[in-house]
Amino acid sequence: MDNERDKELDERLKQLVIKAQQHPPMTPLRQQALVQLVQAILQSGRLCRPYRGQFEGVYEDIYNEARQDMLLYICQKIDDYDPEKSPVMRWVNFLFEKRFFREAIPKFMDKNIIRRTLDDLENIIQPEEEVSTSEIVKQCIEEDREDVFKNEYIENNPPANFQYLAKKRLAGSTWQEISEELGIKVPTLSSFYQRCLKKFTAKLREYCQNHGS
Repeated sequence: MDNERDKELDERLKQLVIKAQQHPPMTPLRQQALVQLVQAILQSGRLCRPYRGQFEGVYEDIYNEARQDMLLYICQKIDDYDPEKSPVMRWVNFLFEKRFFREAIPKFMDKNIIRRTLDDLENIIQPEEEVSTSEIVKQCIEEDREDVFKNEYIENNPPANFQYLAKKRLAGSTWQEISEELGIKVPTLSSFYQRCLKKFTAKLREYCQNHGS
């Protein structure tokens, strides 16, 4: 029974793909077919959940971001897909797990790490002055008296150092904006940034303790 339902779903999705491909981009008929395709994918119950049990606290954020990016990609690149080669859900789940879920991870993991880092610092030190821990961290990174933050950079790329990335992030720049500026892929930048946050937690804590003394 389940196999029959799966076959029916596969055939319905295939026909919606073909219908969308038959009409020029941005036309009402294509848009209608794409809306129906997206709804059918979401309602199928067959969209995979990669890395289940990992990324505690941010998994749903990662999942939802990846799903949104993937569905947008499908709508934009529907002409590149050949429905005769593989079932639609196999294609969708491959894209979701191998590309879009992985690309979404750095968007939320660095936020989670720095939030926990700041929470940890706030538990250690409560400055007498009314200055938030994030402002103290920002001051520490900007001063960089020992040049440790500036000298920690992506291999063979000194401009892409931790101090620069941290200042850009604290100023509100997105990873995509930094990526375009430096010509380095977002996952590479974010992974490097995460490693630096872990490496310099003790150093940042020390700065904060000195600030509060």
